[in-house]
Order: sequence, then C-alpha cells, then structure tokens
Amino acid sequence: MYIKYVRICGFKSYREKIECGPLSPMHNSVVGLNGSGKSNFFAALRFVLSDAYTNMRPEERAKLLNEGAGASLVSAYVEIVFDNSDHRLDSEKDEVVIRRQIGLKKDEYFVDNKHSTKQDISNMLETAGFSKSNPYYIVEQGKVTRITTMKDRERLELLKEVAGTNVYEEKKEETLKIMRDSNKRMEEIKKNLDIIEDKLAKLDAEKEELSQYYQLDKERRSLQLALLHQKKNGLHEELTNIGREMNEKKAESTDGDKDMRDVEQEKERLAQQLNGLEKLCERLENERLGLEVEENDKIQEKCDEEAQVKRMQRKIKSEEQEYNAKKAQVSSLKKEIEKTQSKIASSQPGLQTQSQEIEDLDENFHRVNRELETLQSIQGNANTYTSKAQRDQHLQGELRNVQAELDSRLADEASTNKQIEAAKKEIARMEAAIEQSKDAKTNHKEEMKQKQDKLRQLEDQSVDLVKQVKDCERKLSEIQTTKDASEYAVQKHREAMQQNMPGAAARAIRFLNKYVNEHKIKGYHGPVINLFECNKRFNTAVEQAGGARLFNCVVDDDNVASRLVEALQKSKEGRMQFLPLSRLQPDVPQFPQDAANAKPLHTCLSYDAKFEPAILEVFGKTLLCESLEAASGYRASHGLACVTMDGDKLARKGAIKGGYYDASQSKITLNKDIQAEEEKIRKTAAEEEKLTTKKRQLEQTNTQVLSDSSKLRGEMVVSKENEGKSARSADLDRKQLGREKELLREKEQKQRSDRSYIVELQHKVEGLQDQLNQAFSQNLTQQQEADLKRLTTESNKLGKVRADKHNALAKAERDRTLLEETVQTQQQDLESLLAELENAQGRGGEELQMGERRLQVLKAEADEASGRRVAKEQELAKAKDDKAECGAALQKQTNEIKRQQKKFADSRKALDHLQDRKNRLHTELDHTQAQQRELGSHPEQFEKYKDKNNKKLHDELHKVTEKLKAFKDVNKKALDQFNQFTEQREKFKERKEELEQGAAKIEDLITKLDHKKDEAIQTTFRMVAKNFSDVFKKIVPGGAGDLIMRTSDKEADDDEDAEPGEAASAIRRYVGVSVKVRFQAGGEVRVMNSLSGGQKTVVALAIIFAIQKCDPAPFYLFDEVDANLDPMYRLAVATEITSQKQGDGENTVQFITSSFQPELVNAADCHWITNHHGMSRIKLGTKEDSVSVLREAQKQITNVGK
Repeated sequence: MYIKYVRICGFKSYREKIECGPLSPMHNSVVGLNGSGKSNFFAALRFVLSDAYTNMRPEERAKLLNEGAGASLVSAYVEIVFDNSDHRLDSEKDEVVIRRQIGLKKDEYFVDNKHSTKQDISNMLETAGFSKSNPYYIVEQGKVTRITTMKDRERLELLKEVAGTNVYEEKKEETLKIMRDSNKRMEEIKKNLDIIEDKLAKLDAEKEELSQYYQLDKERRSLQLALLHQKKNGLHEELTNIGREMNEKKAESTDGDKDMRDVEQEKERLAQQLNGLEKLCERLENERLGLEVEENDKIQEKCDEEAQVKRMQRKIKSEEQEYNAKKAQVSSLKKEIEKTQSKIASSQPGLQTQSQEIEDLDENFHRVNRELETLQSIQGNANTYTSKAQRDQHLQGELRNVQAELDSRLADEASTNKQIEAAKKEIARMEAAIEQSKDAKTNHKEEMKQKQDKLRQLEDQSVDLVKQVKDCERKLSEIQTTKDASEYAVQKHREAMQQNMPGAAARAIRFLNKYVNEHKIKGYHGPVINLFECNKRFNTAVEQAGGARLFNCVVDDDNVASRLVEALQKSKEGRMQFLPLSRLQPDVPQFPQDAANAKPLHTCLSYDAKFEPAILEVFGKTLLCESLEAASGYRASHGLACVTMDGDKLARKGAIKGGYYDASQSKITLNKDIQAEEEKIRKTAAEEEKLTTKKRQLEQTNTQVLSDSSKLRGEMVVSKENEGKSARSADLDRKQLGREKELLREKEQKQRSDRSYIVELQHKVEGLQDQLNQAFSQNLTQQQEADLKRLTTESNKLGKVRADKHNALAKAERDRTLLEETVQTQQQDLESLLAELENAQGRGGEELQMGERRLQVLKAEADEASGRRVAKEQELAKAKDDKAECGAALQKQTNEIKRQQKKFADSRKALDHLQDRKNRLHTELDHTQAQQRELGSHPEQFEKYKDKNNKKLHDELHKVTEKLKAFKDVNKKALDQFNQFTEQREKFKERKEELEQGAAKIEDLITKLDHKKDEAIQTTFRMVAKNFSDVFKKIVPGGAGDLIMRTSDKEADDDEDAEPGEAASAIRRYVGVSVKVRFQAGGEVRVMNSLSGGQKTVVALAIIFAIQKCDPAPFYLFDEVDANLDPMYRLAVATEITSQKQGDGENTVQFITSSFQPELVNAADCHWITNHHGMSRIKLGTKEDSVSVLREAQKQITNVGK
C-alpha cells in the first residue's frame, strides 16, 4: 500500500487543480524554492491523513482556501489515491480514493466518491497500520524540534503514547469508577439488611402462630403451585399447538404471498398488454377513420366521375344523333353527288356528239360559204374590178390580211394549248397534293390513335404506380407505428434497467455503443449481460451473483480497452471496467462433485466458447445451491461463494446478503426484452429502408411516366395541329383545284372558239386562193348562178342550224359546268361533313373512354379502400376482442388478487387471532408464572402433589383453605411484611454476594491492567531503546546511544549506573526517559542538554526512526527533517531511509521527503519539483532538476543574507 496520486484544487497556494503522480512506491523527493508551495503540499497531505485540521471555525477554513488574484474560491479539496493492490485497506478495489473537501460552511470526507466521516477514515487507516498511538508517520520539522527540547518526563509520556498505555489508563479509570459505584451500592445494601433484621426481630413474637400458619400456608402454596404447574403445562401445550398452527398459517401466508406476487406479475403483464392493446385500438381506430375518409373521398370521386361519364354519354348520344343526322346528310349528299355525276356522265356523250355535229356542220358551213363567196366574188367582179390583175391584187391583199390574222390566231392557239397543258399539270399536281394531304391526315390520325393508346397505357401505368406508392406509404405507416411501439418499449425497459444499474455504467455503455459504431472499432463485445443465455428460473441467482459486474464490458485485448478508456476520459461519460479476453485467466475453484443440491453457476449459462474467460471471471467462483442451508454447508466445507435460487448470496468470507427480490425487475429479462425490441427495430428499419427505396423508385418512375405523358400530350397536340393543317391544306387545294378546273374549262372553251375561227380563216384563205386560181370573169354561168342560189339557200339554212347547234352546245356546256360546280361544292360540303363527323366521333369517344377508364380506376380504388377499411375494421374488432379478453383476464387477475388479498387478510386475521390467543396465553402464562413466583420456591410438599389430578388438588386446596380460616385473625399484614422482608433480605444477600464477587473481579482486572500497562511500557521501551541504539550507530558511525528509564527522583543518581534498556518493575515509579549518547568511539558520554543543535536533531531523528520501527507504517512523510543536520549526518539519514524503504522484503515502505539539502534528494527514486507563478504547481522532474533547484534556493538564501 502506498500513495499513488495526490490531487489538490483550491487549497492554500494551489488554486487550480494539480495532480502529482504516479508517485514511486519507495522514496519520493519534493523540492522547491521558498514560497513555491512545497510546505503546502505536505500540509495538504496532513489535511487528509492527520488530525491537524479538525473542528475548524469558518474563518479557519477560509484561511485554507486559495486567496490569489481573481475571484475568491468558495471550496477546496485534497484527494489522495492509494494503491491497494495488497488490500491492506479494507476494500476489494485495487485503488482507494480518500478525499476531503471544505468550504466556508462545510467540511466533508469521501471514500471512492461516497460520503464518509473522519472517524470512518481514521478507522480505515488504523486497520491498515496507522496506529493512533504512533503519529510519527508524518514528521515535520517542528516535530523534530519538539523532540530535541523534550524533558525526560515528556519523553516518558511519548513512550507511553507509543506503547498505547492511554488505552489501559482509560480502561482502568472506567473500572475504578465501576468499583466506586459498586462499593457505594454495597454500603446501601448493608444498611437495608440491618433495617430488615430489626423488623424481622419485632415480628418474632408471633412466631408460633405464624409457624402453624406457615405450615398450612406451605401446604396451600404447594397445592396452588401444583395447580399452577398443571395449568402452566397445559398452557405450554396449548402454546405449542398454537405455534404449530401459526407456522402452518405462516407457510400458507408465504405461499399465498408468492402466489400473490405471481398474480401481480401476471396482472402487470396483462396491464401492459392491455395498455398496448388500447394504444393499438386507438391507432387502428385512427387508421380506420383515415381509411373511411379515404373511402368516402374515393366514393365521392367515383360518383363525380360517374356523373361526368353520364354527362359525356348524354353528350355523345346527342353527338351521335347529330352524327347520324350528319351521316344522313352525307349519305344524301353522296347520292346527290352520284346523281349529279351521273348526269354529268350521261351528258358527256351528247356533248361529244353535239361537238362532232357542230364540227361537221361548221366544216360544211365553211365549205358552202367558201363556194358561195367564190361565186359571189365572180358575180361582183363586174362591179368591183375592171381586170383580173385588179382583182388578184385586191384578193392577195385580203389574203395577206386573212393569213396574218390566221397566223396570229394560230399563235394564240399554241399559247392557249400550252396554258391548257400547264393547267392540266397544275390540276394533276393539286390532285396529287390533295391525295398527299389526305394521306398525311390519315397518317396523323393513325399517329394520334397510336399516341392515344400509348397515353392510355402511361396513364394506366401511372395509376398503378400511384397505387403502389400509396401501398408503400401505408406499409411505411404501419412499420413506423411498430417501430414507435418498439422504441417506446425499449425506452421503458432502459429506464427500468437504469434504475437497477450504476449510473456511471449506464452512461458509459450508451457512449461506448455509439462510439464503437461511429469509429468501426473491432474487438468490443459489449457488457457481460449480453453474452449469455439462461433459463428464466436462474435469473435471480445469476443477477445476485453477478451484481454490478454484469455490466462490465468484454473486449479482445488491452489495446481495445485502452482506446475505449481514453475515449471515456475525454468524453467524461461515466466509468467502465473492461475484461480483456487475452488477459483473463480465471482461477476456478474445486467444486463438489455429483452434488444433488448444488452445481457451478456458470454451468447454468449458455454462451459462445470465446467468451468463456469473461463468464468464468464473473460467475466461475460461485456455486448455485437449492437452499440457504445447503449453501451454508458448502461454504463451510469447501470455502465457496454460494447463491441460492431465491438470490440469497453467501460470500466466501462470511457475509450473507438476502431478502425479498422483485423478479419483475429482473435485469436479465429487461435486457432480453431490450435486445428483442432492438432486433425488431433493426428489422423494421431495414424493411422501412427497403420500402422507402422502393417508394422513391416508384415515385421517380411515376415522375418519368408523367413526364412522358405530358410530352406525349404535347406531341398529340402537334399531331392534331398537323392533322388540321393537312385538312386545311386539302381544302385550300380543293378550292384551288376547282378554280384551276374552271380556268381550264374557260381555256378549253376559248381553244374551241379559237379553233372554229381558225378553221373559218383557213377556209377563207382557201377561198381567196381558189378565187386567185380562177379565171377572171365578170358574169356567172347558168350553172354558177344555180349553184349561187343553191349555196345561198344552203348557207342560210346551215347558218341557222349552226347557230341553233352552237346555242344548244353552249347551253349543254353551261349545264355541265353548273353540274360540275355543284359536284365540287357538294364534294367540299361532304369533306367538311365527314371531317366534322370524324372529329365529333373521335373526340367524344376518346373522352368517354378516358372517363370510363378513370371511373374503372376509381371504382377499383374505392373497392380497395373499402376492402382495406373492412379489413381494418376486422382488425380493430379483433383488437377490441383481444382488449376485452385481456381486460377480462386483467379483471380476473384483479379479482384473483382481491381473493388472494382476502385470503391473505383472512390468513393474517387468523394469524392475528392466533397471535392474540398466543399473547393471551403468554399473558396467562406470565400471570401463572408470576403467581408461582409470588408463591415462592417449591415447598417439600410440592413433590407430593404435583402428579395428582386437578380435582383432587382442588379438593385438598379447599380443605387447607378451610383450615386457614381459623387463622383469620392473624396479623396477615405482619405476615406479608415478614414474607416481604424475608424475600428482600434474601435478595439483598444475593446482590451483596454478587457485588463482592464483582469487586474481587474488578480488583483482579485492575491488577491485570497495571501489569499489562507495565509490560507494554517495558516492552515498548526495550524495543525503542534497542532500535534507538541500532539506528544511532548507523547514523553516527563509531558513536553510541542509549535510552535510560528513570523511576524516581531519589533514584536519579542510581540510574546513572543502570544498564541501558532496563526499567523499574512498577509503572507508577516511572518518572522519565533520559538520553545518553557518545558521538565518537571512546568519547565522552553526554546527555541531551549538553548537545549542540545539530546533535540534538540527530538524536531526535534516531528516536523517530526507533519509534517507527516499533510500529511500522506503509508510508512516511518527512518535511525538512534534515534542516539542522551536518552533511555527514544528512548522508547517514538518507542511507537509513534507503535501508528502511526496502521494507521486509515482500512489502516496500514509501517515503515522501522534502529538503533543501542534496543528500536526501540524491537518495530519492522519484523527483517532484514545486514552482509558483501566481499559484503553486508541482511536476515530475529528474535528479539534475532537483539539484538545480537546490542550488538556486541556496543562492536565494545567500542573497537574502547579504
């Protein structure tokens, strides 16, 4: 055992918290300049360990608080950490922390952070070897000085204190006080006996009558005693029966109490289950209401959509009627077109015939006119021309004019023909364009249909995706509800668990779980309680055996443990004890073999083989027993720690711990419940993550589908616009085609008119040429005249016919043109009607189909919502049934508890009744025994009567009582007084005898105490004297030192010649202890008064070392004890400390010394240096650092001297 750490905060010059350690278990040196806090460091140690600072007033406590710059401190503490690996202190821990904390109004002590008292700490230190009678384990310079100035009497008192004679003096004083009280009481008893003897002498006059009376009275008393004896035996027998009956009732009560606990646990379980079912019903009711709202919304949407579909159906019906009407119009129009086209077709042959007839007629008409003009020219030659030349000249001029006109007309005809060809080509192109527009329209329509089909597919897909998303959301809601319930259960279980486990361990486990997960640390396996499984019936035994160690954390090796300890220190999140599997080597004791009522506790556990060292470390030394009696037997026979099934724990060293244990708060059960709920949370979290991912993917897919739908609708709009453009283009082309055809007809009509005129000009040219070729004649021949007349008549006739034919052909062509225009108009109307018909039919049907599809989806969703509502109602109904069943079971358990309580109350009432009977019987027994005592001791006649039956005894008593009536006039008061005085006399005699025996024992005890005190003084003196002589020789080579016991003043001269170490035989003759020393071989023997200051210090230190060797302590504190020593003696003292620190070979002795001299510093194993920069601090240094500080301190002292 030694001081490992010293922590100071706010004490004297140490304002901030400092930690000195780890200290060496051997010699530690503390050095520092004056004012650096070195002495305050030793004061802090005395503050905790000694009685130097006790019963302080507030102003005295305030002086101990740091008064440096800054805010004033209101509290301070000093904390000493002891290494207790040898378990010298009464604690199972390897480190024990003692702390003293003061404030202006408080002074508190703590042991391992638990409140304690100064007395408890003193007792703890005393059991560890710090004797109250030997306070020299803390030695400051003042104590050395006091020893140097002690007188012989004071050294004797010091020796008595070391010998512990104060204890003997206290006990002797208490014994003498008892003896004085005893003598006083004996004197009083003697006085009382004298008074009683006087009174008995006065009553002797009535002795004869009293003698007869006494004889009868003895017989009466014997009979009464016999009756009372029989009554007492009967009462004892009845009490025995009542005791047996009470034991039976108590057993029933115990069983009933156990049954009550089982029922209460079941009731608690049912109450929790009912609470869960109530929450479930509440949740299901909310979900049902939500589903009902959803169902109503879906039904409303379905109804709205049905109304919309009906409106669309009515609209479509109306449109169908309109469509049918338009269809009828189209059919009628088609018939009219066919009729008109038929008329056109039927008129075509007639027109061709008429055209051919007109052409033939024109040819004949022109021929006749040409011949007629020739004859007329011959006939007019006489009046017009005088000669052939004149005629020919005139004809040639006219021929030239006609030829020029013909050429112009032919050129016009050629241009017209080109225009007709161009018009025909344009008509062909426009007809092709119309067909192309029709094809484009058809393609756009087909494309629209395909896109509509695709849009329907996308809409159906979107509806299905939305349905799947809602299904995921519903499942996520259910999972969240389950997860919330599990998290709530975990929270409740954790709260219950934390109430049954150390708070620091709970915080540490929470932090470690989080830290290990965040940093992915391998080799951490959690607390021991997580690493095994056991049958539920063993839970109580396992928990009581494991205790707080159930929450020790298991790791693979020291590296993992060190890392986690460092993390805990930084986070300040509690404390934890780790079990490194690589270091554990549990020592499993030898358990009894084949025991029927016991087995090793760890065999009741199931665990992974790799955790066996940790399991054996916690449970490997404990035996599980069936009963407390069996456990006591095995502990006595095998020296094992035992635990019963009920949790009664028997420590190996003798302590027994037991009592009632609430199994409902089982840490193992709570931990299993927490693990089960956390596993459920992990599974639900994984499923939640999976569903969330699926929902996100579905939403992304639906977003893409909606985007595609929107894009497709845009494309449909474009296709619709393209279809309309194609239709409008076709309409424009048809109109343009009509105009082109009309223009073509005009061109063709002009072509026919020009051709007729050209033919006429050609005939005219031929006639003029014919006239030029004929001979000039001024008179017609008869034949020519006849031909002229005939040709004139024929020309007129042909002209009239020709005009009629032309008029008829023109009328026919006009009719045909009108018909063609009518057909064209009808075709346009037909196209418009067909387009409108097609648009109306397509639009209404498409909207209706979409509405019907939406209606089907809404019906399906409504049915699904209804189904889910019905399922939820069924689930709610089942939950309500379960709730009702659970409530009934709970009520049953409540009734059972009431029944058990009534039974328990009845049992308690019966026990109380039996107890009352027992009390009455005891009272009666006490009364009987009191009567027996009043009747006094048994007379000799008692033996004669004690075995008689009760009736005979009563008869005998009646006879004796009748005889006693003859003595009715006897002085019964005197008799009572005589009896009373006689009894008092006997009692006083007995008391006197007891006091005399006690006085003899007390005198013997005093004698023994004197002898023990004398022996203690002599033994201690011999030890101290021997140790002083040995130590002095070591410190002063060649010197010698002795302690002399002085007995009285008159024998002072004789003591000069007494042998060293000898003492007188009687302690009351001791008057002092003197010192005789010699500092050189053969030198003068000198006493203390004749020594120098340094020599006195050597003697004082030798005395201190001698005392310490008599009663060794585990450590010593020396504060500048070498200040007045010469260098050679300082070296010797350092050598002695070095020798003593080795201890007895097994245990070392720790020294903490302070000095301004290098000898003690050089001998130290560990060096600590104090410094002061506004506040004191202490740090670990080297020997060179300490020597440097000593030099600086010496310079400082030298400068001050100058």
